[in-house]
Amino acid sequence: MHSKIAKTILAIAALSAIPVATHAAPVFGSSGRATVRSCALTGATARCDGRGPGQGIVTQVFGGGRATVDTTTDLTLSPTDYARSKVSFGALDLPEIRAETRATGNQRLNINTFGFQSYTFGGAASAAFSLTGALHIVDSSTNPTDGALPGGAIYSQYVAIWDPSVLGSFTTAQQLANNLFYAGCDTPGVLGMASGGSALAGGEATYMLTTAECTPGSLILAPGQEVLAVAGLQLPVNRGGFVDSTHSFVTRLGDDLTPEQKSVLTANLVSAVAAGVPEPASWALLLTGFGVVGGAMRRRVAVAA
Repeated sequence: MHSKIAKTILAIAALSAIPVATHAAPVFGSSGRATVRSCALTGATARCDGRGPGQGIVTQVFGGGRATVDTTTDLTLSPTDYARSKVSFGALDLPEIRAETRATGNQRLNINTFGFQSYTFGGAASAAFSLTGALHIVDSSTNPTDGALPGGAIYSQYVAIWDPSVLGSFTTAQQLANNLFYAGCDTPGVLGMASGGSALAGGEATYMLTTAECTPGSLILAPGQEVLAVAGLQLPVNRGGFVDSTHSFVTRLGDDLTPEQKSVLTANLVSAVAAGVPEPASWALLLTGFGVVGGAMRRRVAVAA
């Protein structure tokens, strides 16, 4: 009986060695940083942009980190004063961001957040790659002169493609926020990016932007290449200002790609999240093996009894 169980365990060990779709070090996650700054020393009609006297950060919170999914950053001071965001992964496991900020009294609130997901390209030939970020503002306040003035609201969005080396050893939300938020083409390993923003005009609006290569050919994927898809959002508001972007900032394959190019990417890009789950067939083999061991152990107990 002992020899049969030993053989079964060896068989399971052999099964566990079968190659499955796993990712040894998942490269996905998010970083959120919510802040509140005082505008008390700022004149009633003056700008409060975080740079003037007394406008340093009073309170901040961080959320997310490396290898985190569906993470929330929440700085809620009252029902009418808050800065919060949630990062998740949507179609093709690309990052999605939902956020909202509101400030009353003499203060400025802001949310800075970004999400990232790694992909391995399994195509047999090189392929063009780009991303488009589509930001939908449900509603916002406005100051027609300047978003940093009372009642003002500002949006800023970012979409990028990085080499995974950009992440380095950064793992916590604070490390990621302090070192990589809106990393530009001057950061080694940033292959392509786009960013933009302005004061909001109030009401509902949609803004889109598409990555541009940082160097010629930097957005052509080679077979087996691994890259990060990155999306970022910033929504500062001032003294009576608010922004509701809870209908999300969605990332998708680039609008500048042809349908054929998108089909190639859809068929051959494997995300870290997807790669971290064993294939169903492998699960079936493992479960079958454990069932055999369970049966053998039950028979041994019956004999011993």
